[in-house]
Amino acid sequence: MKHNYFKRTIAVAALLLAANIFSLAQSGGRSTINETNVRAEMNFLAGDAMQGRGSGTMFERIAAEYIGSQFMQFGLEPAGEMGIDGKQTYVQTVNIPGREELKTIRIKGEAGKSIAFGKDLVVFALTSKQISGELQRAKPGDVLKKGAIVLLMLGPDDEFDKIQPSVADMMKAGPAAIVMVETKELRENWSEVAQRRSPVSRRGGASLMAVSSDGIKALSGVADGTVIEFETEFATGKGTQTWNAMGKITGSDKTLSSEVILLTSHLDHLGVRDNAPGDDKIFNGADDDASGSVAVLELARVLGSGKRPKRTVYFVCFGSEEAGGYGATYFVNNMPFPKDKLVANLEFEMIGRPDAKVKAEELWLTGYERSNLGPELAKRGAKLVQDPHPDQNFFFRSDNIQLARAGIIAHTVSSFGLHTDYHKASDEVKTIDFSHMTRSINSMVKPVEWLINSNFKPTWNEGKKP
Repeated sequence: MKHNYFKRTIAVAALLLAANIFSLAQSGGRSTINETNVRAEMNFLAGDAMQGRGSGTMFERIAAEYIGSQFMQFGLEPAGEMGIDGKQTYVQTVNIPGREELKTIRIKGEAGKSIAFGKDLVVFALTSKQISGELQRAKPGDVLKKGAIVLLMLGPDDEFDKIQPSVADMMKAGPAAIVMVETKELRENWSEVAQRRSPVSRRGGASLMAVSSDGIKALSGVADGTVIEFETEFATGKGTQTWNAMGKITGSDKTLSSEVILLTSHLDHLGVRDNAPGDDKIFNGADDDASGSVAVLELARVLGSGKRPKRTVYFVCFGSEEAGGYGATYFVNNMPFPKDKLVANLEFEMIGRPDAKVKAEELWLTGYERSNLGPELAKRGAKLVQDPHPDQNFFFRSDNIQLARAGIIAHTVSSFGLHTDYHKASDEVKTIDFSHMTRSINSMVKPVEWLINSNFKPTWNEGKKP
């Protein structure tokens, strides 16, 4: 019996080895991307056990360590910090100094005395410490006065996703602030937003706030044209840390190996929000951005199993994108290679579901029109098209912008169709279309292989450099 069992075991092992050899032969000596691996990685990163991978939390660090361990298994070289044993690791720790955060904000004068920060007034984005202007009541789509404090009158059933394009257009008029009137949707998310202690954004534009129904009553006697002034107080928060997972493949070509292609995602999400409505408090972030991190992992698996590329490839999953892009910012300011050797960056974010605005097999590239990278990849088989949501300004809303502002050709690959689970506890593994996701990652393999083996250097189109 033992002898027969041994023979059967050897036979099975031989069959498995033959199958693996056949698979590698069929794919030119490299492994292939299959749905089982995609599911396994997604289930780990976006499962409840990871508690939403909150920026700067130990669960974010666990995500970084997991991704780093996968990079090691795939044969990548370590590109992180030095370990206690003197050897380089696959994780980079980033110390984030305490930042100045909003402590309180109030409307100056008699009308604002009964409007309490958190209870009656919440802040989504703050672009200045000094906010003042003439009060203007308006509805979505109205023409705004430059520098006005706009009280945006909404109906109780208005949903932000539907009015957002109008709000974006209104922002272009240059108001000092837009204060949205409470809706049912805002009320449901009020406690979550009230916890935010926003820093002053470096992106400029108008501040965005919301005021409760009770707060509106306090402002009912204030006439349009009256100068409204907000007073703010700030406090320096406690310093934190974030973690980047980093691996690389050193190029094989004597000349091209000094050039770098950077493939990235962000590994963090929103963590646990105890004040979120409903029973589910874990913001799993399956699509945002476990899906992009899985794409980087699978590209690392495939490229690490084949012939070494001519150019050097870095695979980096950034930490704390959701908290302000701290992992990517640190990377940009502390590149492990000369900045002028970084040829291009492709960020992967929210590819877990197809976008109805494009063909089922297509992905879109943020800022497609800004450089010649997207069109060149498309010529090589990438199913990349122009971002069908230009009003959303997605080019500026992922870690690629940290690199683009440093002059690097950097874009984000996505298929986010503006689904309503964005930044909600419902962004869970069960919502992922694994067939689409696996197909999408596979569709980028050959175009990326071309990029890392060519001497093509993308350039900004005239007037399109951010």
